[in-house]
Amino acid sequence: MKDSDTISSWDELLASLETAVSHPVDTAWQIYRYLQNHYTTMGSHQVRMLLVAYLKLPVDRPSLVHSCVLGIAVKISSEYADFQFPQFLQMWGYDRYLREEDKQRQTGKDGRSYPSLMQRVERRLQSYALHHQSEMPHPVDGIKDMVAVKVFEKQMNGKRRYFAKLVASDGMELVASSHLFPCKPWEIQGRMYSVSVRVSKEGNERADEIVVSEKNIADAFPSVVGYVDGVDMGHGHYHIYDSLSRHFVAEKPALIVKQQDFVVFSPVIPAVDKFKSAIISTVLPHDEGLKAFGTMKAEITYMNTDEGYLRYRITSPIADTPEGTLAEEGFARLSAVADDKMRQSLTVGDSVSLLLFLKRGKDGEKRNHVVEIS
Repeated sequence: MKDSDTISSWDELLASLETAVSHPVDTAWQIYRYLQNHYTTMGSHQVRMLLVAYLKLPVDRPSLVHSCVLGIAVKISSEYADFQFPQFLQMWGYDRYLREEDKQRQTGKDGRSYPSLMQRVERRLQSYALHHQSEMPHPVDGIKDMVAVKVFEKQMNGKRRYFAKLVASDGMELVASSHLFPCKPWEIQGRMYSVSVRVSKEGNERADEIVVSEKNIADAFPSVVGYVDGVDMGHGHYHIYDSLSRHFVAEKPALIVKQQDFVVFSPVIPAVDKFKSAIISTVLPHDEGLKAFGTMKAEITYMNTDEGYLRYRITSPIADTPEGTLAEEGFARLSAVADDKMRQSLTVGDSVSLLLFLKRGKDGEKRNHVVEIS
């Protein structure tokens, strides 16, 4: 029997398998041809049975038929969710039986360049790992856990299309079409996803497949406490500062958040874009938030009750921050003293606690910004 022959029926294939010891290579080709023609309709059990039968045949490895079977296994893995692709690769001998031509891109009859067998295997393995992360003994290259920080729309060819900006914990940034996500466009933002990343011929990274991540956002982006310094309702921007004076923006958070609230949030910092995002998880009671954020001790050195401001000198140790260093002395509005009785009795020489951080002014300079005095 020749390699090009095909098996016309399941019964004929079973008969060939019974005598495979006398013609293993022919039987191997028959298994491959039958799978090639029928794998989508056979069902997972019969497909796996044939592959196991093939793997028991004493055929040369590496060889053309061995590579052909690997190629059909890639398609089978896409067809049947219960097909354990990594285990098959191990039994096939993926780490040692690829031919040199299996590693080279192929040129079709149409003159176009197509991925090599190795590239197709790696892509399928990456997709399998994306959907079976708990089964993988170690992380698979090309899969990133990323949070969707923003959803926006574009008009393309007269149609409205939605896209999401994704950021990983290492700062990697991607923009992905909403149709890749396993949810509606309005449900995308603020959630964690596992993203299969491909590199185009031009060297650009892009999202190829996206599933909801098994991780919590805080696993990849450790939470911190922040202060809501301002709210831009027109754009849905909530401006948040942390104790390091870093400025973040939460886009239309799911929780009810007000100015002057303390929140627990995950800071998301892209590597290139200077726009830092915040994913808010909790709104804290004021006193708990104030304690968690932290204050600095200071002495009142001057007061002007008519103009409603005071001058202070920080007495707590001042540490450098990524945004600069707090000035030892500064001014604050008396309205920052929340307690009326304390405001009326405050005098030069008093020791107070300041809730403050660096904030950029209209002139672009960062200065001490006191939001609460207690």
